[in-house]
Amino acid sequence: MKKYPLYPIDYYTDFAGFIEGIREKFGDKPAVSWFTRKQEEKGVSYREMCGHVEALREVMREMGLPGRHVAIIGENCYEWLLVYFAAASCGAVAVCIDTEQSEETIRQMLDMSDAEAVFASYACLEICQRAADESGRLKTVALLNGKPATDIPNVLQLLEKGEEIKRSGRSEKRETISPGQTAAIVFTSGTTSISKPVMLSHEALLTNASDADACVLVGERVFTGLPFYHTYGMTCSVLAMLIKGVHLYINGNLRTVARDMRLARPHTMLTVPLLLEAIHNQIWLAAEQAGKTEGLKKLLKLQKICRKFGIKRQNKILSDVREKSMGTLELIICGGAHMGKEIMEEFKLLGVTVLQGYGITECSPLVTVNRNRENKLDSVGVLLPHCEVKIEDEEILVRGKNIMSGYYRSPELTAEAMSGEWFRTGDVGKIDKDGFLYITGRKKNLVVFKNGKKVSPEKLEEKIKQIPLVKDVVVYGAASGVSADDVKLAASVYPNPERAGGMSSYEILEELQREINQINDGLPFYQQIQMINIREQEFKKTAMQKIKRHLA
Repeated sequence: MKKYPLYPIDYYTDFAGFIEGIREKFGDKPAVSWFTRKQEEKGVSYREMCGHVEALREVMREMGLPGRHVAIIGENCYEWLLVYFAAASCGAVAVCIDTEQSEETIRQMLDMSDAEAVFASYACLEICQRAADESGRLKTVALLNGKPATDIPNVLQLLEKGEEIKRSGRSEKRETISPGQTAAIVFTSGTTSISKPVMLSHEALLTNASDADACVLVGERVFTGLPFYHTYGMTCSVLAMLIKGVHLYINGNLRTVARDMRLARPHTMLTVPLLLEAIHNQIWLAAEQAGKTEGLKKLLKLQKICRKFGIKRQNKILSDVREKSMGTLELIICGGAHMGKEIMEEFKLLGVTVLQGYGITECSPLVTVNRNRENKLDSVGVLLPHCEVKIEDEEILVRGKNIMSGYYRSPELTAEAMSGEWFRTGDVGKIDKDGFLYITGRKKNLVVFKNGKKVSPEKLEEKIKQIPLVKDVVVYGAASGVSADDVKLAASVYPNPERAGGMSSYEILEELQREINQINDGLPFYQQIQMINIREQEFKKTAMQKIKRHLA
């Protein structure tokens, strides 16, 4: 595959320089927009946003927060971004906490990160206040949005105070920030163990964001509903977009994601496979209900043949399917979990390109990504400019400017994860002759048999998820003897409620068995699924919608 040059992009080494740089370069261009409950569009320009960051930064300085750890707990909103940018650019450390966690876990994260101040949404306020009452260190500073509570202002009130500080001339001297200084503490997803606090430097986050821009060209209007407390959401869907100067539409409510995406009319969306799988399922469910399944299959097959011979043709029916399901989208950047090749191929035939990438929190997070004109659907793309990868005993190791400084207050865990300058990802993979990386599974998830053969559950899960009746599945080694390696492959399946409605458990199991038998027919015996369990409840998932396997 022919290589082509990287796209030109600015690089920043600290957040203060980033805020100054995008204000000077993009000025009155629209920066961030969102929709209210009444579907009204609200937004700010680059100049306005950077002015708000500057005002909030002054308040943080007056509070003595530079050098301190400032926690942010709340749903995606404009104010969330302001707190993060203000904290990082005044030399504080932004502690990003997942709102989906239990109160016990949130308190544990506040304690593990040594947070001394917290900005919270109204929904999380009581949790934070209880934690503050029991801690001699933590203080609830402000509400992210909504009406102020007793003695607790909201961010908008703090902005007014910051403007007054600027007018009065009481502004504190700007802090000196080094590129290697910690900008944020972000917790790992914790699919198989407790989340770990990852320290990411100014240079790591900002270099990673610019590297993403250098690899992928996006449109002028970009939509994201990815959580900001996750590195994929912050680095790839916020920092990278603002460095590029695009108009970013944000969403903080899963119930309004589809609505807001249509209202935004974006060219590009950043998301996780779960949403694409849901869109794909709805396309085929609608076709099935209208009795048009076979017709749609024939049209897609014809479109594939035309593409193969370089014939560019638009089909009105396929265009209508795309418009109804994805609106104006032309490009989707997908990460956080593995995306099936077949779905990406169908989206491409409908006129929407899906670019899959690979990242991990400890790498800020992006390591590889498919490019606009350098794309292999079954891979996770090529290396970012400031990244190196090597394969050691099948495990993927990464080195570069984007690598974490370590786990906060956890030197033993840090030493375990690092091999010199190389971070051990725990993922199993390979690199082809063109430099494309392929993920074949998680090292700790491998099922090992008595004869020494190994099976990656993820590959089998990908095949089983293509069954229309399956919404989610986990493949694992079920004990079938005395020794630990005397196992047989089993699949725990959560059926798609929209397709399983009206079916008995026996009927569901019978259909699944028939479909899985067909999959087994094409596999060597040791890779065949020998047990099927049907779940009545969905699997618990991380913020990036990865199944928590230890709870499966």
